[in-house]
Amino acid sequence: MLTHRRRFADVWQRVLPWGVRDMRIIAGQAGGLSLRVPRGEVRPTTDRVREALFSILRARVAGGIVLDLFCGSGALALEALSRGASRARMVDSSCAACRVAEENLRASGLSGGSVSVCDCLRFVKRDRGVYDLILADPPYCKALGDRDFISELLMSRLHEMLAPGGFFVAEAQAGYGAAAHMGTPPLPWRLSARRQYGKNVLLFYTVPS
Repeated sequence: MLTHRRRFADVWQRVLPWGVRDMRIIAGQAGGLSLRVPRGEVRPTTDRVREALFSILRARVAGGIVLDLFCGSGALALEALSRGASRARMVDSSCAACRVAEENLRASGLSGGSVSVCDCLRFVKRDRGVYDLILADPPYCKALGDRDFISELLMSRLHEMLAPGGFFVAEAQAGYGAAAHMGTPPLPWRLSARRQYGKNVLLFYTVPS
């Protein structure tokens, strides 16, 4: 199975010249597998930030159900599946991004993953799933007037989709949008942790019981 997966990955990396080979699954069942990102479509979470994120989450991933919003290449969801998540739903409004996420999923040989082409805020309004871990890496809010997707998610019904004891983790740019708000997030959310890696900030939200 592993040999077949590696062979398939090598082939599709050659036949999709518009992608780039600058990402990989870091650990777990598919650890080391190169991932594709469509040029110009996404700003992927770096390996360093992803490794830090999953080092913090650790045991919460294994057996869990994961939702990856603004999934891009699907790297976050695939990392979760590789580390033992039972299911992972990937959502992005970009058809090109979802196509690459599907190819990355197929190349990984991991089971339990699915990809949906949908506006992420619209998906949250309609979906009735419950998730142990919700991840979001939206386009950064980097200037006055930029859309702050993280704040919009916090104001949505996303909290209803989080299982008891679960985490919503969002990536933002330091000093802007939700990453600049040092106060209390909107109820019922609680900011349980904030970690900064260069200009990248990980915001860990929970819903107190």
